[in-house]
Amino acid sequence: MSSLRCLAAFLLLALAPLCLAQAVTIRVLNSRDGHPLARQSVSVSFLYGHKEGTPPKHDSGLTLETDANGEARFTIPDPAPAHLAAQVRPDWSRWRCSCFVLTDTQIIVQKGVAGPFPTDVAKKLPASGTPRPGEILFVATPLSFLERIFYPLLKE
Repeated sequence: MSSLRCLAAFLLLALAPLCLAQAVTIRVLNSRDGHPLARQSVSVSFLYGHKEGTPPKHDSGLTLETDANGEARFTIPDPAPAHLAAQVRPDWSRWRCSCFVLTDTQIIVQKGVAGPFPTDVAKKLPASGTPRPGEILFVATPLSFLERIFYPLLKE
């Protein structure tokens, strides 16, 4: 019986660091059909407040790419930053998106956050269009045919 207790204590101590790290998922969806957008560039910045101070081995940000499910995953460093900024950089010649969020880290972990998108887009999205705890959701709208034709003229 004592060897079983030792094994259980060892497993708890070995797995404890994994339980403390908070995983966050950034998800990018197409507003027209709710399908995920793969291969989108995502950047994340960790912003520490004055109270916490910046840790000595501070990595200020990450650069990620969404997978086939339109998701990019990362873990929040320890100590956790007060705020987190996330941005998706889609191909602007094909997509329109307000793909930037700056919010408290705890809000992301507890409730989840949705990037700003028009209310008419929110009504069209399926149930997968609401963020879950530990998730940041962005919704991109494809440009119309005419917008794509005139995009090179507007760019210059």
